[in-house]
Amino acid sequence: MYESLQVSVEKMKKELRTHRSLYEEACSMHIDSGFQHEKLWLNADRNYQDKFIEFETHCFLLDILSEYRDEEGNFMHLDEITLSLESLIQQYVKQEAYEICAIIQKWLDHMYSRYQLV
Repeated sequence: MYESLQVSVEKMKKELRTHRSLYEEACSMHIDSGFQHEKLWLNADRNYQDKFIEFETHCFLLDILSEYRDEEGNFMHLDEITLSLESLIQQYVKQEAYEICAIIQKWLDHMYSRYQLV
């Protein structure tokens, strides 16, 4: 699971660079057109911000899970991990950051199924 999260982070780094390039292109087009392509620019900005939030959340999860790994790479205290993730979800619900909640929930569900937790 941890390795899968690492792969996701690396993949998102590339996607983030692509989204950044698309944003910069849209920005240039908007400026070069005398500010006639605002919708294109705003969409590119939103897509970049969404990808950044996704990337940042996955990095945050990676940091959290790193805290619970032993020297051999095994997870210790799975109940504490799930409790931490569930608590995080509740914090983000209060902030109405539902996209972050969905990402954390996906990995929490993955932990429950992978480690057969109840």
